[in-house]
Amino acid sequence: MLETKKILVFTVAAWNSKVGANSWATLLQNYDSSNVANICIRDEFPDSDVCSRYFVISENKVIKSFVNRKIKTGFEINKKIVNKEQEDLQEHNKRYQNMKKRRRYSMLLARELVWKFGKWKTKELDEFLDDFKPDIILHSMEGYIHLNRIIEYSIKRTGAKAVGYIWDDNFTYKQSTNVGYKIYRFFQRGSLKRLAKKTNAFFAISNMSKKEADNFFGINSTVLTKPLNCEPVVTYDEIDAPIKLLYTGNLYIGRERSLLKLAKAIKKFPKGSFVMDVYTKTELPYKLLTEIESENCHVHKAIPQKDVFQKQKEADILLFLEDIDGKDAKVARLSFSTKITDYLSTGKCVLAVGNIDTAPMQYFAENDAAIVCENEVSITKSLEKIYDNPEIIKEYAQKAILSAKKNHDPEKIRKVFAEVLMSALKK
Repeated sequence: MLETKKILVFTVAAWNSKVGANSWATLLQNYDSSNVANICIRDEFPDSDVCSRYFVISENKVIKSFVNRKIKTGFEINKKIVNKEQEDLQEHNKRYQNMKKRRRYSMLLARELVWKFGKWKTKELDEFLDDFKPDIILHSMEGYIHLNRIIEYSIKRTGAKAVGYIWDDNFTYKQSTNVGYKIYRFFQRGSLKRLAKKTNAFFAISNMSKKEADNFFGINSTVLTKPLNCEPVVTYDEIDAPIKLLYTGNLYIGRERSLLKLAKAIKKFPKGSFVMDVYTKTELPYKLLTEIESENCHVHKAIPQKDVFQKQKEADILLFLEDIDGKDAKVARLSFSTKITDYLSTGKCVLAVGNIDTAPMQYFAENDAAIVCENEVSITKSLEKIYDNPEIIKEYAQKAILSAKKNHDPEKIRKVFAEVLMSALKK
């Protein structure tokens, strides 16, 4: 019965192969793509086959709608990129990168005002919603107030049942003591509470997330993690020098600082002991880049997901990075990065660097699924252990596989996913 229902998924980014944030696509990959649609709010272009229809509400055009109220801000797209849309993509990416670098809450509040008074509620959006006629709306409980507002509107217009996913801390005051953060978080919390009242069922990414979210929203969420991509097996032969470390993903919210700590630690070892390759779309400041890069550490531009998989096969160790002790050390406190499950799917050893008081690092530590480094001293000590005994790499690859099979069985996860969607339909 569920397979015949139409499912509309709201996301920030488009579903494309250059991002690893693909939880919804992974959960829905066994469904008929003709029954799956997506609405996103970034000027990006999809290439996922899990979904058949895509609608973009362009932030660039919403900004321009202040001057030109006749501008078309929302449009259904196919997978062909046209020149004008490519220009909007470039403008959006530049603005987004600048906001990420500075992280000024005044800018985030200004962005919300742009969306509140800009033109996003259009006949094109209404026509897309009315034509697709979703039975279920899936959304994450995001900190983007404007996206939450669009989701609320879509739930009301379509009459669809809604299921929310809590995979980040977007609702507590525990991440920072910054005054701007607290003001911005106040409005985020109100937005999420309003959306929660219109949502019929909830997933939580971890037990830690469930406990805090259930208490805050007055709900009973179901813990659901991302399923494995494939059956993991250890694929190592002999581990030869240099030992190859790999990181793929963005380097915001303090990850760049942890990468620098790791790069400095690698430089302490004899030439040819370790080599670290980083593939990212984050534009690092020149000074930081020169501190990180060396003959043993290389930073490259982002590559498509299919190429990421190949690089992971060639690597000895996969790197998981979060801020250790900087201003962003608590940002990931309730998160459970999709990267964790992706890494465990590879059958590779994981080296996790981050603040131990966060859900991802606690997961690795409690399951002994990675070599855990919570400060600069432990980074160096861990590399020393690997240098002295490379066989530890195979040992932790096997531990990662055990955790993967125990906690991320695809059949069990998709069964829970379907059961929650069915329960929402009955409400």
